[in-house]
Amino acid sequence: MIHSAAFPLKHASIFIGAFFCLLISACGEKKSTPNWKNESAEKGNVSGDSEKNTPTTSATQANGQPVRFLAYNLRNYLTMRRYVNGKDSNRSKPEEEIAPLIEIIQNAHPDILGVCEIGSRQDLKDFQSRLKKAGIDLPHTYRAYGGDRVRALAILSRFPIVSTALPKKFSYEINGIPFKISRGILDATIQLPDKKVRFLGAHLKSKRPIEGVDQELMRRNESMLLRKHIEEILSKSPDTLLMAYGDFNDTKRTKAVYTIKGRAHSKNYMEMLELVDSRDENWTHNWKREDIYSRFDYAMVNRKLAPFIDRKSSRLLDPKSWEKASDHRALLVLIK
Repeated sequence: MIHSAAFPLKHASIFIGAFFCLLISACGEKKSTPNWKNESAEKGNVSGDSEKNTPTTSATQANGQPVRFLAYNLRNYLTMRRYVNGKDSNRSKPEEEIAPLIEIIQNAHPDILGVCEIGSRQDLKDFQSRLKKAGIDLPHTYRAYGGDRVRALAILSRFPIVSTALPKKFSYEINGIPFKISRGILDATIQLPDKKVRFLGAHLKSKRPIEGVDQELMRRNESMLLRKHIEEILSKSPDTLLMAYGDFNDTKRTKAVYTIKGRAHSKNYMEMLELVDSRDENWTHNWKREDIYSRFDYAMVNRKLAPFIDRKSSRLLDPKSWEKASDHRALLVLIK
């Protein structure tokens, strides 16, 4: 676990104030996540909920094609404070963003869809219903969340979700202030036609500053929690076919991303899939205000799953409408 150096006692009041601010309003993140608060490890649990319905399609690939997994940050598919025509009010994701989002997913034909920034269970059901109307029927769902109860993780699948799990540890401290991993860790095992694959979804702390706390240090701690969960899984069940994916909010050579990968020559190393778009570009996120294009979204696989990845056909999606739907681009991974 990462800890910063101790500070003089004369600064204690400053940090108490910063802690109080974090608990009540999440300081610099208030606008984007108005209902978030960081609960202490003693009071809160990282949790999730699932819908395991009877599938409407067979759990086999009748056409013999690879299973198509799509990872996608949906950009606030939830109710939040939005500014429309100069007015500020709580609104759901605008229809002009939802329509291209559904179209992009429809054209990708996913069998399994792992998403970031979904809202409540009702938001997830709305999203699932819209996909079904577009011909993408994913009847099995699992939703997970952490300290941030506004933005959650979810996975939707054509195949049965046979088990889910929670990490043993989901909290950390910085300067004596307790934190939980903001968006949790989604852990779901899905029965594919001829194998089980365990999916770990994550959405690490954003680069948005928080008063009194280093956002990079928060992200590093969250990545360590994910790495610890990976180690526990593979130490207990070394034959597990494992994929870690999501919006890690950091670039390729940062400590947070390196931490999730693990040591290159270790048995539990997670290989980063090098996906590119139709122009051989690999950026996944656009910070429009600053015109910065970055690779923040990843899919990593362990040594057991790596031979089953169709690397030639896996790619980043770059339809013309991508920016209308989200500030992220989706990752398509084909599993043979």
